[in-house]
Amino acid sequence: MAVHTTQGSYAGSISWFQNCSAGVSAHYVIRSSDGQVTQMVREADKAWHIGNSNGYTVGIEHEGYVANPSAWYTTAMYNASADLTRDILASRALAQKVYDGASGWNAVLPDANFDVKGHVNYASQSHTDPGSGWDWPRYKQLVTSGSGSGGGATPTLTWPVVQYGNTGERVRTVQYLLQQWGYSVTADGSFGSTTLTAVKNFQASQGLGADGVVGNASWPALTVLAQQGDSGAKVRAVQSQLVESGYAVAVDGVFGPGTDSAVRSFQGAKGLGVDGIVGENTWNKFAW
Repeated sequence: MAVHTTQGSYAGSISWFQNCSAGVSAHYVIRSSDGQVTQMVREADKAWHIGNSNGYTVGIEHEGYVANPSAWYTTAMYNASADLTRDILASRALAQKVYDGASGWNAVLPDANFDVKGHVNYASQSHTDPGSGWDWPRYKQLVTSGSGSGGGATPTLTWPVVQYGNTGERVRTVQYLLQQWGYSVTADGSFGSTTLTAVKNFQASQGLGADGVVGNASWPALTVLAQQGDSGAKVRAVQSQLVESGYAVAVDGVFGPGTDSAVRSFQGAKGLGVDGIVGENTWNKFAW
């Protein structure tokens, strides 16, 4: 993933990326004032943001100018970006290998060592963003601790406890998410011995206490970002929760326009940001 600075305004960057003749784009743009996120390109598609590394990177543009970081790199922006980055890494089952700035803001870093770094840190680039004013230690801490305050988990976010012997939709959601992570469980809504074993194995793989209880520590690790265009078990989890909430959607594992519309309606009803993207805040409302 590549961290960028727009060298312009949020609205202007969105307008520019919508101009096909511009020849540039990025997957996301984040606003300085409040951390609002706009997706410009599907993650599954290539965006033109980083030259010879376009084919395998997700680009996140941050509103502002590298010459004036104190005015543009706000707490809201750092938090929203960290939440987004954490969700993207989780959805790809990637480790949280975020650059910490130790080698210098403009060091060229091997791709194998970091999954998240700045535009300037990729080889053969002419740009210097996000510049010397980007707080890499802070950003790494926000991503790895899950302590942002945008669409992801926050220190005040609490989750229900789901454990052996429980039944119902929460259990089914856990089971679908375990399937998304590659575990062979049946999404039958019954927390039996097979689900217990899978939960313990997942917890161990994430460095969590392997007690088989899905609570405040395990839910954020288990959830993965879901949005229009996605497919698979995580989408079935979303759709099954929507059905439980009274929305008429098919549980087919395909995140199409109908599911997107229902997610947006659910987010609005729960007082969440209405973007159609199921991040940790939306998962949390589903879980409760």
